[in-house]
Amino acid sequence: MRTTKKKGGKRDSHGEQDRRVRGLAAINRFRRGHAKSVSAAARAEGTTVRTIRKLLPTAISQDRPGGRIRVKRTDRYSARVQVLTTQGSVSATARGSRQRELAGQHRATVIRVLRGLEPESALEQYRGKMVGGRELVSDFAALSSLAQAGDVGQLDSLYVSQDVAA
Repeated sequence: MRTTKKKGGKRDSHGEQDRRVRGLAAINRFRRGHAKSVSAAARAEGTTVRTIRKLLPTAISQDRPGGRIRVKRTDRYSARVQVLTTQGSVSATARGSRQRELAGQHRATVIRVLRGLEPESALEQYRGKMVGGRELVSDFAALSSLAQAGDVGQLDSLYVSQDVAA
């Protein structure tokens, strides 16, 4: 079983890491407005509010027991994500919700540009932007050569499982 080191020397099991990724996906779903409640977002991602509360406690808040659960605007949780750089598709640690969101937006833009749904200039907004210390590809010529090499096909999922991350 693959594990990752947590703060304080403890380790996450692969299953716990998977539950954490599903919790992050549920929180992101709610932030984007694709779910009306945190519980609906959790159900859609195959997790529960209880799991989110346990594994990602600082991402949500609740004024009183039984009260409305609110998702905070940002969080500081890190996650391994797949990003496209000039060196190809690489795994990077996105530190916080803003970097996770940037990685997801970049991935979606790359796919739309390659499908011809957006102009090549849509990549310009990512010039100089970094996720986990890796600069995102922002040049269409570089993206085209990566697509021909087959590196873009590896962008199936934003989040990376621990088996791939190692």
